[in-house]
Amino acid sequence: MYDVITIGAATQDVFLQSKGFHLLHSPRLKRTCECFPLGEKINVERIDFATGGGATNAAATFCNLGFKTTAVAKVGYDSSGDAVREDLRARRIPVSWVARAKKGTTGYSAILLTAHGDRTALIHRGVSAQIGAGDIPWKNLSARWIFVTSLAGNMKLLKRLFTAACARGIRIAFNPGMQELRRGLADMRAHCGAAHVLFLNRQEASVLAGGVRDIRRLRRALHPHFQNAVVVTDGKKGAWYWDEARFLFARALRVNVVNSTGAGDAFGSGFISGILRWRDPVRALQLATLNAAGTIQRMGAKRGLLTRMPSRKELQHVNVTRL
Repeated sequence: MYDVITIGAATQDVFLQSKGFHLLHSPRLKRTCECFPLGEKINVERIDFATGGGATNAAATFCNLGFKTTAVAKVGYDSSGDAVREDLRARRIPVSWVARAKKGTTGYSAILLTAHGDRTALIHRGVSAQIGAGDIPWKNLSARWIFVTSLAGNMKLLKRLFTAACARGIRIAFNPGMQELRRGLADMRAHCGAAHVLFLNRQEASVLAGGVRDIRRLRRALHPHFQNAVVVTDGKKGAWYWDEARFLFARALRVNVVNSTGAGDAFGSGFISGILRWRDPVRALQLATLNAAGTIQRMGAKRGLLTRMPSRKELQHVNVTRL
């Protein structure tokens, strides 16, 4: 039996950092855009290749922190698929449940970074978006937790996964993507309300709650639908946790941000690692914050992850308050 089985995307990522990428606020679009001149050749000062995707990013954290883990994902028969599998093997994570599609390509992301680490991601989901019931090892689904990331809006598969996990006493952590969230609160509750921990960033939580931004109002809007535990992250500000009895806030650490790709995966997998180790959401928030702070200081989603459990003294660098 595994401690954690991660399920979701596996990708090849390329990071392109350039002084020629600039931020520009557009009054017409009512948002800040990352821009560069049309028709020009833009110098790229830095280029990095790494593997990514929610399933492999989370599996890396669990493995680093000493938990027996494996990943369920889908890649193509191409060099990017080879890179994903080779990276998992190098981390001693089994690849027997990383399916290879006969047609289609491995998911691929090009992340465009400004000199200050702001980013825009161009995403080709590839065969990661095609993961289906036939790719899940139902007979061997045995673990303390499953960590489920976006399944490209396949609500039928999510419902079956949640039902199977609950029937076998497996606890569920769920970090949905926008394709799931756009189905709306009622659909999310019907298919995924059984999640023991639901992870959202503040923008995603607002989408799910119909545009609500205030954190206390978000809690009131979401708690009746997800009554176990919810974690909402908000970048440099920190993260909130609530369940039936507790409402907590963990302040983010002040660090030099190189790249924020994978921070959500690092936070979520760090939190569940803390629950596995201590069954204490306060320590879990501290561990999650340290793990996310490490990854945003390095290029790629896995290079800055914690490689061991932090000491109690290290955990106390993260301030957690009760609200």
